[in-house]
Formats: sequence, C-alpha cells, structure tokens
Amino acid sequence: MLADDLLHTPRVDDDRPTQRWAYRSWVLVLMTLVVAYHGLVLLIHNLPGKGLSKNVHTFFNEKLQAATYMRATGNTQSWAMFAPNPHRSNMFMKVLLKDKDGEVWDLGHDIYGRREYPYLFYDRMGKINRRLIEEKGYRRHYAAWVCREWEITHEGESAEEVQFIKMWTQVPPPEKVYKFMGYDPMKLFLNQKEEDTIRCSTSYHGQVPDEIRARLGLPEAKSGRFRDVHVRTWWDTNKAKEKQAERDAAKADDDDESAPEPVGEVEGAKE
Repeated sequence: MLADDLLHTPRVDDDRPTQRWAYRSWVLVLMTLVVAYHGLVLLIHNLPGKGLSKNVHTFFNEKLQAATYMRATGNTQSWAMFAPNPHRSNMFMKVLLKDKDGEVWDLGHDIYGRREYPYLFYDRMGKINRRLIEEKGYRRHYAAWVCREWEITHEGESAEEVQFIKMWTQVPPPEKVYKFMGYDPMKLFLNQKEEDTIRCSTSYHGQVPDEIRARLGLPEAKSGRFRDVHVRTWWDTNKAKEKQAERDAAKADDDDESAPEPVGEVEGAKE
C-alpha cells in the first residue's frame, strides 16, 4: 500500500537517521530558556508588589530586568483593576447629536438601560464608552467620527454638533444590600452632567471628504468644507531644519558683507 510505503519505508537517498529533522539541540535549549524565563517573570510580576513578595520583585527587577521585559512585551497589568478598591460607581457617557434643524438625537452609544444584568456577552462599545469618560482627549476624535457617520447615513446631510453627557450612579455599600440579596441597578439615582460640546463644521475630519462623498454617491458639498489634518513627519522636520540652517548661513554672509571696513591709522596723525 502507498500509505505503508510512505509511513514506514525509509528513503535511502534522503534518510538522515543521525540528524534532527526539526530544530537543532542548541535551538531547543535556547527556546526552553526563553519559555522558562517568560513564565517565571510573568508569575513574579503578577504577585503583589508589597509584603513578602517585595524582595522577590526587587531581585527580579534588578538582576533579570523583569519590569523592563514586561513593558517591552506589553504584558504589564496593574492590580488596581481588582481588589482591594473596586469601582464604587457605574459611569456612562451619553452621546447626543444635534442636526441642522436643531433636533437632538440620542445615538444610544452608552449601555445604560440597554443591557440586562447579569450579562454574558461583552460589548466593545461599552469599553469605548468608558474610555470617553477617562480620556477627554478622545472625545474630539470620537465626535468627528460621529459627524462623518451621520453624513454618510443621512444622504450627505451635515450635523451641527455632538454633545457628551456624563451619567453615573453610586453603587450601594454591601451592608445596605445584604438583606435584599442584591439591588436593581436601574433603580439607583442617575446623576447627569454636560461635559463637552463639539461642532462638526470646525472639527478636523468632522466632515466626509469630497472623494468619499463621490464614491458613496452623496451630493457634492461646498468647496473647502473638509478640514484636513496637517501631518508633520520626521522628514518634514529635517527639511525645515535644513532650510533654517540655509537661511541662517545666508544671513551670516550678508552681515559680513555689509560690515564696515576697519579704519586704519592716518599717517602723520598726532597721538
């Protein structure tokens, strides 16, 4: 049978019984050390940094550069997301949009009242929504995306502005919920506070570019409406330095040529 020949009959012209077909011995030893180092550092790094394990942390960070390795490989994890200080409030960011007629739309990007507890599936939008609360710098870019999506889904119609409303509820302490065996999160008092208002017409990339509008079959927009971002690369920076050096050199040459010649001593002049 062909299968028996392929599996059991050695090929005389290509058979190397004394050599490895996969990795050499020194590669196996090296990879074993790498895996052992990674596993050990990962274990030590996730131990608490205080108490009995403090000295172990110090030894591995100084002798084996454990902290540097964890940062370089992106394996760092803070204990702050776990005990002993869990979150004591549930926070949400409501995203509102005002259209050209002044009507305000709740886009439903927050998960307040839209998720049943307990839930089994994780919603990525929930993570993004929380980041908008923690990082204010994300809101302008997020609002630009909201403005573009509104144009695309509303036949090229521009929106006026995007509003961010912070919402939060206070999680009751354990002693208040023990006797009820839990609590209904939708019955907690909801606090609301207006955070930011960002206009679509003045935000960078808050408008759909002309070429994208043409591709999607949207009506042509007013010329110069799209606000692009000027990206300054390392090449632009180097070129700017070279031009500045040329200007400085030319200015130095002009100063040398315009400088008055030194006046020599006049023959027969009195001291």
